[in-house]
Amino acid sequence: MDGLYSFAGAKRNRGTAMPSSIHDYIEDRAGEFDALALDIWENPEKSYEEKRSSAIHRERLEASGFTIAEFPEMAYSFMAEKGNGRPVIAIMGEYDALPGMSQTCSATQEARVPGAAGHACGHNLLGMGALAAAEALAVALAMARLPGTVRYYGCPAEEGLGRIPLVKAGRFDDADAALTWHPADVNTPHRYTTSANIAMVFRFTGRASHAGMAPHAGRSALDGVQILNIGLEFLREHVERGTLIHYIISDGGARPNIVPEHAATTLYLRAPTADALRRVTARVLKVARGAAIMTETRVAREITHGKCDFIPNDAIHDRMAAVMGGMPLPKPTPAELDFARALAATVPRRDREATLAPIGAPLALLRCVVHGEVGDFGAGCRIGGSL
Repeated sequence: MDGLYSFAGAKRNRGTAMPSSIHDYIEDRAGEFDALALDIWENPEKSYEEKRSSAIHRERLEASGFTIAEFPEMAYSFMAEKGNGRPVIAIMGEYDALPGMSQTCSATQEARVPGAAGHACGHNLLGMGALAAAEALAVALAMARLPGTVRYYGCPAEEGLGRIPLVKAGRFDDADAALTWHPADVNTPHRYTTSANIAMVFRFTGRASHAGMAPHAGRSALDGVQILNIGLEFLREHVERGTLIHYIISDGGARPNIVPEHAATTLYLRAPTADALRRVTARVLKVARGAAIMTETRVAREITHGKCDFIPNDAIHDRMAAVMGGMPLPKPTPAELDFARALAATVPRRDREATLAPIGAPLALLRCVVHGEVGDFGAGCRIGGSL
């Protein structure tokens, strides 16, 4: 990065039209990036359904000189590449929305389309911000005549599976660094770790029977599910610190007067490390087997997705903190500040603290309308992470 900035300064002194920095490149095109991010906000697509959102990113990158390669491992995943030689810098973008989170651009809860998806995690910004970074970096490298390949990875379904299939397929094998970001209420490098996690479905199969005429002839799959869930509740006390267990009954049978032949629990497990996750998963499997034995049913397990714990890269974060500290931050308009105040007023103080304390951010930030500076905190902290 030092080379990029010094070269940009030299070019500026020679009066060329080249953007003076990556920052200037993005600022010059901020309206374009904002419009695309708003478009994706207004047309949200859930995980595995991001056909339009993915196309918007691909078309913009292709128009900017990137070569596009779509991947078979996940629908709507792709790579856009520009430049040549090493280092190979991967910048990851996401663009999926959350189900049931439709929201107008207002400070109060108001669905654009009741029951529809919405960008509650700001992935409309995540994907487009990462795209802007990839564009700007590729231009800066070319203008500085420096070697290097910039790749933008379109990563769909972060809320469901994330980039794991792409990693397993070797799509990142030759990358020298992989970077991403996430919208948040603070500006800081991601020095905090995240939990390892796994998602599983336990499907019980029993024997159907008429619940009024011959309940004794049935073997309730729902009984198996409920005993599994009760067992999980007792297990909570005896797992390692930092382990979290979340579940829902995703299939509870068809009708009350039929002994359920099929039922299922969908379960998320989180633990501080991958090793700790393996240990608690082994115990959960024993609970499931016990529930099946007790109810004379059968149980099958499906792992739908999972991730190892995130381990911060201090070398990258040190450099990132230095660069962030030297960059001017956006200046909110009076209207934007009013919107921020109105939005903050809808969230109880304790809930706002809950977004700061886990990452080591000072609670004094609660007195700020927006975080108008660069922080550097989170070292030694851990958050639950996503699934």
